[in-house]
Amino acid sequence: MAAQSTRPLASLFTDVVSELSHLFQTEIRLVRAEMNEKVSRVANSGALIAAGAIIMLPAVFILLLAIVRWLAVAGLPERWGLLLVGAAVAALGVVLLMKGLNNLKGSALVPQRTIEQVRADLSVAKEQVR
Repeated sequence: MAAQSTRPLASLFTDVVSELSHLFQTEIRLVRAEMNEKVSRVANSGALIAAGAIIMLPAVFILLLAIVRWLAVAGLPERWGLLLVGAAVAALGVVLLMKGLNNLKGSALVPQRTIEQVRADLSVAKEQVR
């Protein structure tokens, strides 16, 4: 009789281990899929940003030269106009660079959905073991 009572317990334990193994494999696939999605999004966004920057570069130069010319017409010597416009553009560039770097910090690439799903699965697993 003792063998019969341990057999269902062993079978139950085997089933739990099998289900946890399957769950773990599923979660790993979910992590891979979510990370691939995020990497693809970052790569596509980077390519679009680079293309836009390359196309806008000549336009920005022409507009900046127009501002310098406008300042010269307004009475400011051209060298001071170049210095003023150059400093303003450099400051804007630094601000945009810092903003971009802050947006790429680790939290943007963390697979949040997967983490939440793993937490929920662990909670369910704890309930099943009890």
